[in-house]
Amino acid sequence: MLPAGTYEVRSAIGRSARGSVCVDFEGEDGRRRTFDFADCELPGWHEDLAVAVAARIGPGGRLRTAASAVAMWSPLRRFLRTLAGMYEPPDCPAELGVEHVEYFADSVSATMQPVYAQRIVEHVVEVLRLMPPTGRVPHEVLDVLRVRTSGVHRHVPAYSEGELRRLVAAARSDVNALRDRIAQGRRVLAGLDGGVEAERLRTVAVGGRLERLRETNSAARMLFPVRADLPAMLVLLAAVSGRNIETIKELPAEHRIVDGKAVEVKLTKRRRSSGRWHQTVLWEIGEPGQELRQPGGLYLLLHDLMESSRALASDPRWFWSYCRHRHQGPHGSPFRGSMTAGIEMGAWAARHGLKDDAGAPFAVSFNRIRTSVEARRTRQMGGHLPSAARTNTVPVLFRNYLRDDPATVEWAHEVIADALNEAEQAALDAHRRRAERTGRPKVFGDTALTTPAADGAWSGCRDADHHPATGRACRASFLDCFHCGNCVITPDHLPRLMALLDAMEERRQRIDEQTWWQRYGPAWAAIRHDVLARFTPEQVRRAGTAPDHDAVLDLVEDPWQQP
Repeated sequence: MLPAGTYEVRSAIGRSARGSVCVDFEGEDGRRRTFDFADCELPGWHEDLAVAVAARIGPGGRLRTAASAVAMWSPLRRFLRTLAGMYEPPDCPAELGVEHVEYFADSVSATMQPVYAQRIVEHVVEVLRLMPPTGRVPHEVLDVLRVRTSGVHRHVPAYSEGELRRLVAAARSDVNALRDRIAQGRRVLAGLDGGVEAERLRTVAVGGRLERLRETNSAARMLFPVRADLPAMLVLLAAVSGRNIETIKELPAEHRIVDGKAVEVKLTKRRRSSGRWHQTVLWEIGEPGQELRQPGGLYLLLHDLMESSRALASDPRWFWSYCRHRHQGPHGSPFRGSMTAGIEMGAWAARHGLKDDAGAPFAVSFNRIRTSVEARRTRQMGGHLPSAARTNTVPVLFRNYLRDDPATVEWAHEVIADALNEAEQAALDAHRRRAERTGRPKVFGDTALTTPAADGAWSGCRDADHHPATGRACRASFLDCFHCGNCVITPDHLPRLMALLDAMEERRQRIDEQTWWQRYGPAWAAIRHDVLARFTPEQVRRAGTAPDHDAVLDLVEDPWQQP
């Protein structure tokens, strides 16, 4: 409904209680932030920067989540702090000079890796581009920063198969232990099992608080997941579903089971344009007992394990919910306020004694898990990218996950080598079958030619009027001579044969492999295996270094066959 009367859009720029300039932000992920310039240096910049920040994070800006807005704010504060520390700091945007931004970029590059320094400078550039006319910075300053932000490809390599297997096995073991633990607590609560007193569990189940007292802590652990359980659940769900960790953290509790075989979930996929954030997927549930291996079954299992905690949370719409210490609130999602909840992945890996293939302590990275899953699926699909691309387009899958991954590149080289070997063997087999019908060429390595032969393009012919297969005058292509018993090859033909091989290799760069092998493969195999093998290496070497000969390959093919 449209508002009644005159509608005025509320400005995101305001004043804090201390009188400083501040900018309010409300993201598409439902999280809010207020960016206050009170603690920022150079007050002469604040008014104009507030306008630029509001444009960057407002409805028309490209930063649409709280995490991305915070990622912009921190570099901007660092930018002002660095300028304020210079001998002659610019008191307003108009005074900003090339020496200032070069000093800032150099100071950032000196304290972190180039990839992260690039991000810091990029955020500052995007804000400075949106400065209002009253605070516009000189053009030459932006030109310098644009050169420094020419773009850096950031690639995360995949885990090896062994590393991924160990990582997933550790996560699956913890989730399985969590399922058994909560199942036992529910049996005790229902009076079906002994152990911890049911009355104490009922008190914890109603209050839902994980106190610092050891006995209450152990009782709560029998009914609710705790913070120590989160790493294993996140790792396993990311590995089984193959989704980005941002999507995993923002899973909704609402879902629908379709025919008992799949679960329908509405996912939030970031880094898309406005209006394209949400995607509905169907995750397979799998057979009973396979819940830890199928995305739908794992989603439903974790949903059930966190159901008791979710019922006591202030906002039950979130999928993730665990029992927290009382000073943090009894229950809730660790990612409700921020996507960076400080989950200790390194401590979890160390607790399991995980090591990489080199024996070093294991570093858990969700980006590497995602890359590993994409690479594994691509290998399972035989390298067919349209079949392997499920959550991204084919160009994104290749550019961001496969192109620079060492394991995938090595596998691709092996596949290509196997394919070339198979193609070469197929061409050699075709040559041998044809040679069985028409004979093999006569190769004279050192002996003199005993029978006269008419000279051809790359070889001689003893009887062009009687083809071995038909008994009639030969009408075949000169490329077919290498499968004919009338063909004669002497050392004088070697330079032309080497030129022909070079011409074939050049033609290979211009047409697809399948066409090349069909058109030139049998002749190439015959020359390589039946002809050159009859000459000494020294003869072949001298022929290869002889003056260039015209291969006349174009003259022996019909015009319509030209690539």
